[in-house]
Amino acid sequence: MSLIACLMIMIGAVSAENNDTVSDYQNTSNINNDIPEITLTEQDSQLIKSSSNELSSGGSNSVSVNVKVNYEYKNDANKLVPDFYVVSNGKYLNYTKIFDVDTRNYILTIKNFNGNSLNISAMTAGYGTETKMIDATILNNLITFNLKASDAYKLGEEVTSIADKKLDFKNADDILVITTAGVAKYHGKTSEDAMEAIVNYGDIAYSNVIMLRQSATDPVDFAFIIKKGNDLRAIIFQNGSTEYSYLGTISEDMSKKDWNKYFKAIVGENSWAFASLANGWNAGVSREILQEAAFHGHICEGTLGGYSIIQALLKYYPPEQETSVGGVGSPGDITAYKVLGVPGGSDDDAALFFLDDTIGKTGYSGMNTTNTGATENMIGFIKWNAKTKTGDLIIMSFDSAKLKKLFTKETGINPDAGSLEELKYCSWWIKQINKNPEDLVDFLYEFTGLNQEQYNYLMGTTENVTYDGEPAEYGIDGHGLDLKYILSLNLPKATRATSGTINHDKLTDDEIKQIGIDAANKAKEIFKEFGIEISRDNVDVLALTDAGYAFLNGQDTVIARDGLYEVLGGTLYSQNVLSLHQAVWKPLWFAFAVRYPDSDLVNMIYLRYNPDTKDFFVGTLDGDKVVNIGFETLNNSAKLRAIEKSFVPDGNWFNIQSLINAWNEHPLFDQMATFLYHAHVCPGVQPGFFITDYIQQNYPLGENESYTYIASNIYCKDDSLTYLLDLSPGLGTFLVQKLPSNETQNGLSQGILIVWDDNLKIGRAMVVDFKNGQIDTSKYATSEAKRANTIKGFIDMYSNRPNADIISRPTVKMNFEKWITEEQFNMLKQGAGDNHNPISYLKSLDNVTKEDLLKARENNSNSNNPNSNVNGDHTNSNYTSNSNSKSSNSNNPVSQSTSSSSYSTSIGTSGAVATNAPSETDVDSNDGPSDAKSYEVSKTPAVKTADSNSLIYALIGVLVIGIILGLGYMKRKDKDQ
Repeated sequence: MSLIACLMIMIGAVSAENNDTVSDYQNTSNINNDIPEITLTEQDSQLIKSSSNELSSGGSNSVSVNVKVNYEYKNDANKLVPDFYVVSNGKYLNYTKIFDVDTRNYILTIKNFNGNSLNISAMTAGYGTETKMIDATILNNLITFNLKASDAYKLGEEVTSIADKKLDFKNADDILVITTAGVAKYHGKTSEDAMEAIVNYGDIAYSNVIMLRQSATDPVDFAFIIKKGNDLRAIIFQNGSTEYSYLGTISEDMSKKDWNKYFKAIVGENSWAFASLANGWNAGVSREILQEAAFHGHICEGTLGGYSIIQALLKYYPPEQETSVGGVGSPGDITAYKVLGVPGGSDDDAALFFLDDTIGKTGYSGMNTTNTGATENMIGFIKWNAKTKTGDLIIMSFDSAKLKKLFTKETGINPDAGSLEELKYCSWWIKQINKNPEDLVDFLYEFTGLNQEQYNYLMGTTENVTYDGEPAEYGIDGHGLDLKYILSLNLPKATRATSGTINHDKLTDDEIKQIGIDAANKAKEIFKEFGIEISRDNVDVLALTDAGYAFLNGQDTVIARDGLYEVLGGTLYSQNVLSLHQAVWKPLWFAFAVRYPDSDLVNMIYLRYNPDTKDFFVGTLDGDKVVNIGFETLNNSAKLRAIEKSFVPDGNWFNIQSLINAWNEHPLFDQMATFLYHAHVCPGVQPGFFITDYIQQNYPLGENESYTYIASNIYCKDDSLTYLLDLSPGLGTFLVQKLPSNETQNGLSQGILIVWDDNLKIGRAMVVDFKNGQIDTSKYATSEAKRANTIKGFIDMYSNRPNADIISRPTVKMNFEKWITEEQFNMLKQGAGDNHNPISYLKSLDNVTKEDLLKARENNSNSNNPNSNVNGDHTNSNYTSNSNSKSSNSNNPVSQSTSSSSYSTSIGTSGAVATNAPSETDVDSNDGPSDAKSYEVSKTPAVKTADSNSLIYALIGVLVIGIILGLGYMKRKDKDQ
């Protein structure tokens, strides 16, 4: 896309730190002072001339400055519009900006200039900010900025350029990019700039860049896939390298010889992730499913089955909404879904994702309840009415054996024969989903009349409960999908909805994209009426939307984000186009905001798309379409009430304002990604950042090790733990059993972390305790303003920025660390059997050493089979694509732990006062052992002390030997079976 010539009234907004010259980016010789020719439309040229004439006089206190901006990658000048800050005597000055088509420079006309020197900063996402101090005597000179790319941006640019040369993007039918860049750290920083470079390179649609959810300690990998006719070809880069690991076919139609070549080249779990996502994309999977599969880690029968289950659930047991709505708001939900799962079935992740029933919002309860008759492919839904305190209980599944038989009958292929066969099976699933997803699933049980006591038994309660006026002595442990209990209730049969299928006109991709374009242009028009001219790539403009989650006419809306990108230039990676996690039935809305560098002012516009009239509802407050939602408003109760009636009347005001006000504080990318997944920002979500930092620093994963977490004190922080540790119920690595507060030391004990060695079949288990830091909020009157100031304090803390309101920092401690056996591990995952308290169960276990367990295991193994290998015979082990181990295939080279070196992530300084975890609780409880490990968030970042590239190459060698020895075609074990 050509550079858009533009006029902008600048009322900027970035934290003061961005006004300093960035010096930590490497110098390069790639700067080219010859800016390539830019193609402008006639309309653009007329705009420039007319604007230039209007601004030529400038006024008595105005001055014009000629600016040239060079980019380290010179072609970026064709696509990017630099943004500027202008400061004089510590004050940010307003200015207008035009592009001079003749000189190819920018002319900044600065208002209210007092004749002193200026500080001008030039900035673009993915590049370091450069600041120049300019004396008034040289204002007539050309001011040149040479912007340097960040390390992650360089990596993204270089691998994309190589991929283009090898795959020939311009002659491809379509291009998909799958990457672990984002939360994963590269050279000590989050790596989102790599994706910014990929999008800026051109040829690749914004929505076709897929971010695999990974942890900070995972390597940065890239897979570029082109579709040309019936062929899929890929080039893959691993571990932050610009030397590709694989170049060749990635099609499900490849030969087994080609598969083994591919598998041998790709180290770790991403070999299945890349292949399954690429072939699913080729088979026509919806963008929404592709997005959920990237969250889960791959496409498999379980992810596809989970989506099918949700579609059938919403058809026959849809959410109940208000029938009459006063004012201008859309109907609110009367009922809410709660999910009862069995961790290990990938369908659980689909339920969390599509229903927005995340763990941190207490939407999910799940332990291993297979001993009650439940199965991993079984999932329960409570459709709960909080007013009547009654609900439906629907239990669903998909019959894997039956569907595989049908697939084999139709194709003659055994889906369990190997990975290529499974890829074909997944493609078959996708074709069935696109016809009628409900035909793929089974309603096992459909009950109604669930009461409050039964609901509490399944979901659990934190505090004491009352039935019929009689208070219970304690809260209730959650029991999840306890099928034996559920069937014992003899509940009456529920009645399915009979409204019938509503036939909507199918929208094309172009039509959905146009909605995003129209929303952005509508916002620009409204801002212009308010006196703010919006340019492309403005660092202080945000488009926040639920596009990509909300459905429209039964279709996903992911590509509407491409429309926003086309107009505004912002991305998820630059934090200027953000998608907020919402349930699929929510209305499609857009919120646009402008922030300012020298105040808490945040101006916002709210739009809701109306599919019937194909236009937008525009929110207003006392006739104003642009409303300040910053601290001044948050501290005004009357104004807040009015906003929810007319400006943002769709029940999503808290979600939107909390996210936009957090964006105003410039959170780091990993924080923002978690905020979006959690669907709002609050103090409660941020303890997960502290706990994640502590775990990754003090318990880095060694070879064959993986994390499992059992949550006991459930609140918002469990969403950040899920997202940042790359754990989930669908992966079988995040289990949820809510315990009453009296069983968690009044919310001090958060849950249990297990570091499991899948080779040795032993692990370390420990209780995670967390004590909050404190933020001074005394200067604010309302709870909304106090909450926003607490969020601001912890964002600053995590970003290592000073904040005078910080009183104390959070503390994390591990208590009762025990070495456990596989039997004990399974008992913990089952909720500790009849005890129903994993924390108490762990405390009751004997203290033994690792050596004791290994010796006992060896003795037991030798007594049963004198010829057995104590570590287990893995000579003929098949590849397991969705193994929980992060490093069993050396997928996590930077987190390998040895006796001489270890890796710690950069210690973020995030945290919050969470209402569910009282900050006054003494973390040094007498219940804990005297040698408990503790951690207080400091401002000193930990650094990586060792690199493990050699381990990758060693393991590649092992795989090569395996092929030579005749392991042949490697089959992948699917956890959903």
